[in-house]
Amino acid sequence: MKQTIYGVALGPGDPDLITIKALKTLQQADVIYYPETTNEKGMKSSMAMRVLGSLEIDETKFRPVSVAMKYDRSEVNETYRQLAAKCIQHAKAGEMVAVVSEGDIAFYSTFAYLIDDFKKAGVKYEMIPGVPAFILGGSLGLEPICKQTDKVLVVPEVKSENQLGEYVSANETVVIMKVSKLKDWIAGFLQKHQLDFFYGEYMGADKQFTTRDVSVLTERRIPYFSIIIIRNEEQIKLTNS
Repeated sequence: MKQTIYGVALGPGDPDLITIKALKTLQQADVIYYPETTNEKGMKSSMAMRVLGSLEIDETKFRPVSVAMKYDRSEVNETYRQLAAKCIQHAKAGEMVAVVSEGDIAFYSTFAYLIDDFKKAGVKYEMIPGVPAFILGGSLGLEPICKQTDKVLVVPEVKSENQLGEYVSANETVVIMKVSKLKDWIAGFLQKHQLDFFYGEYMGADKQFTTRDVSVLTERRIPYFSIIIIRNEEQIKLTNS
């Protein structure tokens, strides 16, 4: 296991939902890199660290990676390049290094941006899967994500109400990640078309909030860590009127 870089999924936020394999890997790792963000007031926060801090792991292994929350990817890409270089250095020195990510390691994960550099350097890497947030959302909502031949679409963003209408009309389930981008109109859209939905934010964490009530969502300040699962089992064709 030495000289290997591990991408380790932490799950959606509840420390009890990390896999046994992921926990064992982290306990054996020499170094663990985790993402953190800094807000406008200079305060640092990390969903990943909330999970790591609840596990039986030597905290001296932890190394924060500051990730800028910006649409301009130039700064973030440089951060990933530097992180990959550090991981490669650890691996070539004979160390076991882990890079963690919330949710699943292959699903909108930081680790995806490091793989090309690992391949070029010829270092061994492995990926430890985990529970993505929308799967937890299905459980918290007490409803299936899909049944039999249902089509499921997962999108990181939606550009307009018209586009979302097309998605919902063509699929039995639409999962929207990072709902904060739609905060100005998503509640009105759901109410207008009388759609069944489940909304969740910070799921698995202490400040978890969920609702199926569109009136509650209308008044809600929607954060970055949020999802909506829309069910349209009859595949109703939505109009723009």
